[in-house]
Amino acid sequence: MNISFIFKVIGIFLLTILMSWAVMYVNALILERQQRQAEVKADIAKSSARAQTILGPILVVPYLESFSETTTENGVKKTELKTEQRYEFIFPENIHVVGGFTNEYKQLGIYKALIYQLGGSVKGSFKLPEQLNIRAYHAGSSITVQPSFISLGISDPRGLTTKPVFSWGSTVLPFAQGSRVNIIGNGIHVVLGNIENSLNHTIPFEFKLNLRGTDDFNLIPVAENNTIGLKSSWKSPHFYGSFLPDSTTQQINDSGFSANWAVSSLSSNNQAALMANLRNAHTTEPIESLSVGFVEPINVYSQADRATKYGLLFIGLTFAGFFIFEILKQLRIHPAQYTLVGLAMALFYLLLISLAEQIGFAFAYLAASIACVSLLGYYLSYVLKSKANGCIFASLLTALYGALYGILKSEDNALIMGSLLVFGLLALVMIITRKVDWYQISSKPELPQAHSSYDVV
Repeated sequence: MNISFIFKVIGIFLLTILMSWAVMYVNALILERQQRQAEVKADIAKSSARAQTILGPILVVPYLESFSETTTENGVKKTELKTEQRYEFIFPENIHVVGGFTNEYKQLGIYKALIYQLGGSVKGSFKLPEQLNIRAYHAGSSITVQPSFISLGISDPRGLTTKPVFSWGSTVLPFAQGSRVNIIGNGIHVVLGNIENSLNHTIPFEFKLNLRGTDDFNLIPVAENNTIGLKSSWKSPHFYGSFLPDSTTQQINDSGFSANWAVSSLSSNNQAALMANLRNAHTTEPIESLSVGFVEPINVYSQADRATKYGLLFIGLTFAGFFIFEILKQLRIHPAQYTLVGLAMALFYLLLISLAEQIGFAFAYLAASIACVSLLGYYLSYVLKSKANGCIFASLLTALYGALYGILKSEDNALIMGSLLVFGLLALVMIITRKVDWYQISSKPELPQAHSSYDVV
């Protein structure tokens, strides 16, 4: 048994593990840069506008209930007049939202954040019930109805780029700051005044909404019937939340996306949940929403992170190719040469992320792979004692990097493509080495020294 052969196999295995640690170090650097990008994106959102959530509009009817309360103290009856502030909430009968998004990047250094601008129109109607659903909680009390108002929740009102106005029937009224309802949170409101003369009537409303936000747009449907139509030139939307768009109307193509939602109160628990939260004055019930996320189609950090996942495979395949050349060509390759080749392949990922931050992932991948393949091709032409062998190995590395790029670009088919790549390479190795007598090789005292076909420069 050739002990040096066994030690060499073990040494190659240990070198592969060591080089994979180097790739893991680069991966940690990528994740650190990705975290830094997330921090910068949050900073940009702080100075611009965060992800937006729209809730409403909701008609709020405040009223005072005055009543007499009689108490007995030390046998003496005392009557005291008390007043309690109460609110009644009325949801729209219909809401129809139509909007279009434009997108742009805001940059801070080498990092950037995706900003969207919504140009939207909201139409609908309120059906005012008998007595506005106002009820007394104490016997013999008197009710004083106060001016009603419309409350609209906007999670980050800084994103409002224009001051909207509210059309209530034939009346046009201005919005003011604040939703005036704690449970709704941030937002705006419009004072309607006395609406008691409109009882049992359906009042239409309309307003424009120009809103800026970051990454995600969320809408909470609160009407009996909600229809929403959104479109954008952005090609990579992410639809999520409790309600997905109608599959028959959803379109995503090279010109952007368009999607329509239809949500009724029968398919959503929002009205009951919101009413419980509003009357209890604190959030106890979960609220459902529909959401659109603007996904960046090329995220250099996520793609570089995925690329490093194949680092161990690439280095292992390269070392395996070395070893096969060593066996078939009866060469002697020193562990130091294995190490240098492994380091060059590990540095490919460092070059990739550093260049990708400056010139984009595609050009960075091309530049890093050309640099790595050229260096290894030149070096291996001397290590393998033949320019032809160096070119062959460089060609194999080029095919390998090309296959990796194809896997990275095709997220949906990455698993099957990767599996087929590994299977194909294993089949190639088995075919090439099918006639090798491994017992004979491992029993040789040592591999002969091959002579160079040309002088080393």
